[in-house]
Amino acid sequence: MIKKNIINRKTDMKKVKINLFLFLFFSIILEACSDDYATYNNEPTKNVTTRNVKSKEQYMERFAEILSKAVFEEQSVRHFLKEEALKKIDNGYNIFYPIARDGQINNCSFRDILIKYAKDKEEIENIETNVPLLNIHIPEYGNLLIKDMDDGDFEVPVLLDRTLYYNGVIVDTIAANEIPGFNLFVVCESASIRKKHIQTRNLSAYPLNENYEFVDQSFDPTYSERTAGVTRASAYEELSEKYKDEGYVPIKDIDPLLVAAYNKSSQKPRATRSLMYYGLNSISETPKEIRPDIKDCIFRFKIAADAFSRLEDIATGQNKPLFYDKVQQKKGSLSREEVLGRILTGRAFCFLFRIEGSVNGNNVISEGMKIYVTPEKLFNLKINEHRRHKTMFRRTKYTYTIDRNGIKSKWFYPLDYGHDTRLNEWNIAKDPINKKVVVYLINPDEGTTAKITETYSLTYISNKGIDGSISAPIIKGITLGINGKLDNTTTTQKTVTTEYSIT
Repeated sequence: MIKKNIINRKTDMKKVKINLFLFLFFSIILEACSDDYATYNNEPTKNVTTRNVKSKEQYMERFAEILSKAVFEEQSVRHFLKEEALKKIDNGYNIFYPIARDGQINNCSFRDILIKYAKDKEEIENIETNVPLLNIHIPEYGNLLIKDMDDGDFEVPVLLDRTLYYNGVIVDTIAANEIPGFNLFVVCESASIRKKHIQTRNLSAYPLNENYEFVDQSFDPTYSERTAGVTRASAYEELSEKYKDEGYVPIKDIDPLLVAAYNKSSQKPRATRSLMYYGLNSISETPKEIRPDIKDCIFRFKIAADAFSRLEDIATGQNKPLFYDKVQQKKGSLSREEVLGRILTGRAFCFLFRIEGSVNGNNVISEGMKIYVTPEKLFNLKINEHRRHKTMFRRTKYTYTIDRNGIKSKWFYPLDYGHDTRLNEWNIAKDPINKKVVVYLINPDEGTTAKITETYSLTYISNKGIDGSISAPIIKGITLGINGKLDNTTTTQKTVTTEYSIT
């Protein structure tokens, strides 16, 4: 052992020299940067104050204004952005501006059209210089699919941070946790593509073109094709759904009382709830006494897959990820269940449901409910397996990662996991006939409390209904339900205020 150490000492010294050289090389770079910064700060004050220096945020704001004008005025621009997004340059619906700007629209480049709505060509050049990774994202939410987007609709706003731009002006803002129910173009910086380092252009692991590369293999659409003999993902993409038939619940799994009430209210489908609550045999009967054993519950819910990254950011908090970056295994591959058992950290999403309760004067007493869900129960997670082949000097090694671009949504059934999701009694004789439900995703570790105050209108059956008395059939001609529409004129509305905390 001693002899071996003496023999290898020369080699070790060589390594030390190489490491020392690298350290000095990086030190020189850092020192040079520091010197430049010092030189800039030592410039005369008059030179600094007379320069019109804008921040990156200001350039992005200006780009959002310009883009919103072009989107409003020209259908061809909306069509171009839609088609570019569908190409999924980074496996997401992104239009990477440094590449898309040269795309042709009616014999003009996308860039030339934007110049028409800018002050001049120089303004666009300044934006390109100061925001080199400028990107336009089109999100998908629920049924709002990019392929179905109507490019004939000129009322598509542009979003930057939480600010909405329409035809060059700010028209509205959205809340931090709000998911819009309409199409929009999101101005941002690309998180999946970066500029190649000038000294390592030919060594890029995930090249996009001569000047840009992907940040990670998961963003490279051609990666799976180039590594077909090494990477296997299809075996780890099984979709797990409780009900296979497009989410429809078979009748055998539905309470017989609900089935019977539904059949009795076939002419007024939303009257099913009231038939159950009051134990009625038909919609023409007059309700008498509410049944205390019948309550509404949250049966299931689904989150759009496109919202996963946003949810992950909120749920992760401070260095508490939902899953580890990777799992490695020697001597044989792992099953999907084994991978999930090792790669998931056990951390869960925390959803806070706020539901309107009874009304006290002009104030609504809301009820809250927290539901915790681990990622694999709310989403179908795609797992990538990378296999390093065995050689004479090393064993086979398997590396597993979560493919964030392959995540798909699925229905979550809280009752199956021990959550009591029954709501408080809903007496439509005195309570509103339509309830407002708001869902928040919170991070319990933050320990912060937000006070929320909202004012809105509620709909009641009639003036008598507000007093809690009913003397005639209430079902006839009325459509009831959470956020249901009414087709009866014998209703009344009341403006109320609700206050609650989000913790």
